[in-house]
Amino acid sequence: MTRPPSLRLLLAALVASVFALPTLSLAERNDSSKPMDFKSQRAHMDDLHKTYNYVGQVRMNQGTRQLTAEKVVIKQDAAGFSKSVATGSAQKLAYVKQRENDGKGWMEGWGERIEYDDRTDKIFFFDQARIKTSTDDAKGEVIIYDNVTERYQILAKGQPIPDQSKALPAQPGIAPRKGPERKFFTAPSSVPLPSGNTPATSTAPDGRAKAVITPGK
Repeated sequence: MTRPPSLRLLLAALVASVFALPTLSLAERNDSSKPMDFKSQRAHMDDLHKTYNYVGQVRMNQGTRQLTAEKVVIKQDAAGFSKSVATGSAQKLAYVKQRENDGKGWMEGWGERIEYDDRTDKIFFFDQARIKTSTDDAKGEVIIYDNVTERYQILAKGQPIPDQSKALPAQPGIAPRKGPERKFFTAPSSVPLPSGNTPATSTAPDGRAKAVITPGK
């Protein structure tokens, strides 16, 4: 006759099963630590110089992250950190898609060139750049997206890249100044008004402020 398992064994099994279940939010934040799975028409691996080239209809999966491009080059430094450059073309942009940290939506990004630095966990989109999240849809010449804070910054082409050791800024909205009321003139709706130099701010429904930097003329 087989004895039923003891209460201690049942509790141990229950605890083990709980810790074995993956947490969705942790899975999204840890995409960068997952192994990369590449598919391409050609590949060249140089282990001596830690350089890896994938060419022709490249597809990469890393956790929830998906990347498609015509060419991907990965270079690894002595500390083990790597920088990836994915290139497409003006007609067929490189594309990346990944789960947002809360697991409820997706971040999608496009660009003729997409760079990723796993030391800072930031993605750079160049030329015809666009990112689309569950709360925003932004376009620009250069867009920097921070995977940790989920903020982004838009730059003009040729504008210096900010210090990437720091998180991207979240700029609060600036209230318009109150001046004397002028009732003698009203601008027609068809006349474009000049834009100011104040950076616009996109505030997501979840309370996160995302800076949208408009470069000065």
